[in-house]
Amino acid sequence: MGEKSLDIRRASAAEAAGALSLDALAGMGAEVGAERWRVVSDAAQVVANYLACHPRVEAVRYPGLRSDPDFERAAGRLVGGFGPRVAIRLSGAPAGEWLVWEADARDARDQVMGLEEFLE
Repeated sequence: MGEKSLDIRRASAAEAAGALSLDALAGMGAEVGAERWRVVSDAAQVVANYLACHPRVEAVRYPGLRSDPDFERAAGRLVGGFGPRVAIRLSGAPAGEWLVWEADARDARDQVMGLEEFLE
């Protein structure tokens, strides 16, 4: 198992929303190909569900979560998964500050562990 750096960046609420826009995700899906899209979408789905229950996380935006306001539209528009990007708002973060994380093709459990280390 090779180590990979965590693909996470700070973002404003507007930047996080832009990263998760259905137009941006649909374009990204077309660029990366169906198989890679499915793999990274599956990993992001696992991580988003994990983060939604994490005590240090105040909010999670991911179009594959039924609680996400874009879920219904995303389910009708995105093919083969909801994409690799998850927006996270940490408890106690400054107003309007989000983190945008992007899944890669590694096993979702490895990616969860990387985020867990980050959140400690």
